[in-house]
Amino acid sequence: MQSIVLELNHALDNNNNKLFDMWQNELSLRASARADINDVHNISVSKVNELEFFYRSWYFSNRKLDFIDLLLSNLQNIQVLKWLGDGPVFLLQDFWAFLPWHIVLRQPQPEKLQFIVNLYNSEYHTAMMQVVNALNLECCQYLLSRTANPELRKLFKDRESELFTNRKQTLYGFEKSQKNETYPGLYGDKIENILKALDLLEEGSIHNYHDPYCTERFYKLLAAGEEIFHSGMLEDCLAVLVDIYEDYKRKNRLVSILDDEKIHRTFYRLLRKVIPVYALLIQPLTPYELADKVYTEYFPLINRDLASLQYLAVYESIVSAFYKQNPNIMYEIYIKSSNLNKYRPFDSHLIEADEINKGIDPQRMNNFMEIIHQKISALPHESFIIMEYLRMCSMMNIISLNKQMAAKLLDHYISLWNWLPSSMFMNETINSQLAPLAGERCRFQARQICDAIAENSRPNLAGEISSRPDLFKTKDALLKRQILGAYFLGVLK
Repeated sequence: MQSIVLELNHALDNNNNKLFDMWQNELSLRASARADINDVHNISVSKVNELEFFYRSWYFSNRKLDFIDLLLSNLQNIQVLKWLGDGPVFLLQDFWAFLPWHIVLRQPQPEKLQFIVNLYNSEYHTAMMQVVNALNLECCQYLLSRTANPELRKLFKDRESELFTNRKQTLYGFEKSQKNETYPGLYGDKIENILKALDLLEEGSIHNYHDPYCTERFYKLLAAGEEIFHSGMLEDCLAVLVDIYEDYKRKNRLVSILDDEKIHRTFYRLLRKVIPVYALLIQPLTPYELADKVYTEYFPLINRDLASLQYLAVYESIVSAFYKQNPNIMYEIYIKSSNLNKYRPFDSHLIEADEINKGIDPQRMNNFMEIIHQKISALPHESFIIMEYLRMCSMMNIISLNKQMAAKLLDHYISLWNWLPSSMFMNETINSQLAPLAGERCRFQARQICDAIAENSRPNLAGEISSRPDLFKTKDALLKRQILGAYFLGVLK
């Protein structure tokens, strides 16, 4: 196509050509231009003469839409913009009629649509309504800030209002611009995490993609799922991941093998921490069984992190030790720990053979505390299970917790509870065992949480929020709001 443009310019620059010869030459070039199948988006028009050549070649043939596409690709050129603005009425009518489809299918960046403001004329007000109705919120707000025309501003404002209303309905009334309080969690502020998830879900909407099953969209949705997990909404996260996986499983033939591997790795990385925590919450006595069932039923083709699941098997032994005295429990944990090290040979053993009778070396205790700190964000269930293991060992006098270790453990339990306010992460048993050994700050926080849980039963909270909702908005009502959220999420029994 570029060679055709060069030949055209050469013919135009040659003043010696007779009119008939020029006409004959252009006929040949027009035929070549119509037959050329190169992507029109790669054609850069630098002169009005070139634009008019393609207008004569394409607009009055079966390539009218290609010419309009060519215009859209070159409207940053002021000469092209002026040529179109001064063009015939029928061309502008076709242009405005095509533009909504272009916006929906191509999803251009807001700055690429500046020409809408520059070309607007009240004669095309009706056609412009269809164009504005194709804009997303970002484009609408961008263009609104760049026009003083009252008619056009009203169109943009009406569209903006409609999009805000639709978004509010889609997001169940959650207003993204309102954020008066902080909700600390394991992954930062939980409201910020929710806002990120909502942004990613909006960006990953099927309406934003010409190809709704492209790799980029699946990455957006998976990132949204991770932010939902970060916000402590565990079941919601798992439901989103199940939905994404079902959608992907039906359409994965449309992505490349390399992208398919990347998406599977992303699923693997998310599920290795989401499913075990879910299993611990829902079925704490036999979490391994539930985790295996979730993988089998909902994610059959995703590889499992066998070490991550083996921690659940270890936890089953720990739970049994809390409920009943079992002198052989350490041998059971030793066997399960040995299986764990088959999958992760470089991880520290939970217990060595010679430690079963003589106890765990104090230096190893420091290693455990460091492992808990390292894993708590990446794999929270593994950190929690090691924490429970140390608490069990302390209860059985296999280890001795000093003040610093007890404070660190209690602080980690509180961090997990702030993220996901389940009684599994903070209860009277944990508090009574660790608080007396810990520092004043941790003792006070743990006591506050336990007292708040005891005082705020579900019926009491339901009555308070219906009769005195302002109580939940005060600065010192964070715990009350956390517990109310825990009841709504179903994580506080």
